[in-house]
Amino acid sequence: MGQVKRVLVIYTGGTFGMLKNEKGVLTPQKNIEHRVIRKLAQLHDDDYWHKNLAKTDKADYLVLPDGKDTDIKILYKIYEYDELKDSSDFMIEDWLKMARDIKRFYYDYDGFVVLHGTDTTAYGASVLSFMLESVGKTVVLTGAQVPIFQPRSDGNNNILCAILIAATLHIPEVTVFFGAKLFRGTRVKKVSNTRIYAFDSPNFPPLLEAKTILEVDPKMLIHLPGSVPDECRLHDKLAQKVYVLKVAPTITPEIIRAVFEGMEGVVLETYGNGNIPIKRKEIYKEIEKAVKNNVLVVNVTQCINGTVLGKAIYETGLLLVECGVVPAFDMTAEAALAKLSYVLTKTELSYQEKVELMKTNIRGELHNPNH
Repeated sequence: MGQVKRVLVIYTGGTFGMLKNEKGVLTPQKNIEHRVIRKLAQLHDDDYWHKNLAKTDKADYLVLPDGKDTDIKILYKIYEYDELKDSSDFMIEDWLKMARDIKRFYYDYDGFVVLHGTDTTAYGASVLSFMLESVGKTVVLTGAQVPIFQPRSDGNNNILCAILIAATLHIPEVTVFFGAKLFRGTRVKKVSNTRIYAFDSPNFPPLLEAKTILEVDPKMLIHLPGSVPDECRLHDKLAQKVYVLKVAPTITPEIIRAVFEGMEGVVLETYGNGNIPIKRKEIYKEIEKAVKNNVLVVNVTQCINGTVLGKAIYETGLLLVECGVVPAFDMTAEAALAKLSYVLTKTELSYQEKVELMKTNIRGELHNPNH
């Protein structure tokens, strides 16, 4: 058979496998492997399967058709969750389950693909990036804007490229493939709910673009090939008392107090370079009080593209720096929330050490010019 690579595709739900129900709305469907994927010639070589796999212990695998991308024979298995969810329903527990499954099956496969709903992909990719403290294999999240059951689905090419990347490219981190680009998991944002190119990474270039070949520039990677041990080390917990609060002109001290009540960490989405209203001292005092009570507050810009530095540019940002709010630099709000959730469970660290870790690039999530 020549060289063979095996990929596990974890199907968690999302638009990828949805059909309309009796009310005319899309809901995730069970058994997508036999209902649709095995019937698609682009995704499964049925002749090869019948000749070489059907009567063997590999009968539960699908097989990608041969193509010019690789001479390797790629087998993959779909592991479908019992409860399939719209990604709007995803919570911390769902990402814990995905991370645990990657660890559980780690040595059985050469790479991993997670079929994930698009609405929370940026959160999921960031969370998995931090939880998987060390991963020596390629992990790719993907999904679809148009369900795989429909003839104009973008899901066919997304899953095909994701499986090819997971099997043939050594990118030891969590990534997102969508449209025609592979993004770092901690850098991605959903930027459209209608376009086929639904994702972008505004502060960091894509790791690759799917052209006539699939090729990654090693200089784009956090870890050079061969520099990461083939192991999966999982940080198996996440803080849940974290939230994102967007600063708007109508913000009041009461809103800040209500959001910060009982929280361990808050991502503050501020204007521009990290600014809040300075004429309204009562707003600043509520944030200052929370920081003094050891709530870890992180300052991220509302702008799609940009950075919040440790040194304020405007007077309106200086107050936050002075009271101990942590700059997020060029992190997305999704990555900042995921990292906060991760860092807060590092019980061996002091509050100040957690602050320093938030400002340190650990998964390619930020650029801190001071480091």
